[in-house]
Amino acid sequence: MIKILATGVKIEDNFGSPCILHGLQEILNELYGNQYELVYYQTTPFNEISSCDFNFKVKYIPFSGKEITLSFFTSKDLRVLIHEIKSSDIVVDLLGICFSDNFDRKRYSYFKMLIQVIYLYRFIVLAKLCGKKTVKNTCSFGPMKCKINQKSAAFACKHLFNVVSAREIKSREALVNDAKVGKKIFLSPDIANVMNYSRDNLNKNLVGVSTSHQIIRQWDGPENYVDCITNLCRHISKKYNISIILIPNEVQKMTDFNDISVSLEIKDKLEIEGINVEITDSAHISSNALKNIIASCEVIIASRYHSCVAALSSGTPTLVIGWHYKYEELLHWYGQDEWGIPTSECSSDKLISTFDSFWENRFESKKVIAEKLPEVRRAVLETGKILFSK
Repeated sequence: MIKILATGVKIEDNFGSPCILHGLQEILNELYGNQYELVYYQTTPFNEISSCDFNFKVKYIPFSGKEITLSFFTSKDLRVLIHEIKSSDIVVDLLGICFSDNFDRKRYSYFKMLIQVIYLYRFIVLAKLCGKKTVKNTCSFGPMKCKINQKSAAFACKHLFNVVSAREIKSREALVNDAKVGKKIFLSPDIANVMNYSRDNLNKNLVGVSTSHQIIRQWDGPENYVDCITNLCRHISKKYNISIILIPNEVQKMTDFNDISVSLEIKDKLEIEGINVEITDSAHISSNALKNIIASCEVIIASRYHSCVAALSSGTPTLVIGWHYKYEELLHWYGQDEWGIPTSECSSDKLISTFDSFWENRFESKKVIAEKLPEVRRAVLETGKILFSK
């Protein structure tokens, strides 16, 4: 019996994080059958919906932000956590993108870097102190031209993780060439690609649009994102007379700016013109249910990474508007290189003309994706054997 302790993501109100956990469980099922134990620890509270479709242990421990006081280090919570780590074989961090200039451009100082990395990977630090195998699960790294990210990546890879895996060639190059990481970096598609799904209710008259507030933060196109998506939805409705469903991915209630607010803005603009689109109630359904909705669409237009993963891994043709090389390389795994538009090139005209070609070629895309699926799954499992064996 092998015991895996996982941490590093927030499962509530965010489709990507539970997808990663479902992928991890599927890998462990393939490797160990029922001869393993998986425990997921989260440092913030989670709700029942976000954990309802997991059949492994999900635990909360107050180990973040204001909760880390001197009293915590003498608390029962810490003793329980250390006991859990000591009883495990492998501790894995699941964070999906790390050391990226897109999110962190602070000035470098060694002390700042050290505190930042130790706090970010505090579970991993405890695991190292307990002598456990530590794994940086397959994720994106970089771009990291900023010194703070280069030094952070170098420190973490050298001192905190026994095994590191990247989901893109460019991510591996960032670690090797920019951060000067000396150890071997394994390459694999995102483990969410092996998450199970059902497409019993395939709807050939439904186009899914995965909306994104995150892409707005990274946008550098000639037109704004909301206008591009609104104009595309209008075009699809009028030219093809197909129903459209907007699919929010990240739906935090603590902020007004999330994928739901973006979806509502698009919906309101279209309703003025008499065009009705539905919005998936992502906040009140499980991650399995949301992947099944994505899988049931005829095609998906996506700006959220794990919506792209969910679509492609269920055989659904996907037109991607992306802000990071993680989108390009995901499309490449499935032989869909031509169906990616970078934010810098995205205008309404380009998006609409690309969609028309994409729609016309959707059956060929389905065929190619289906041919690539076994290869993607095999790549995930082969790297999984390295990451998750004692």
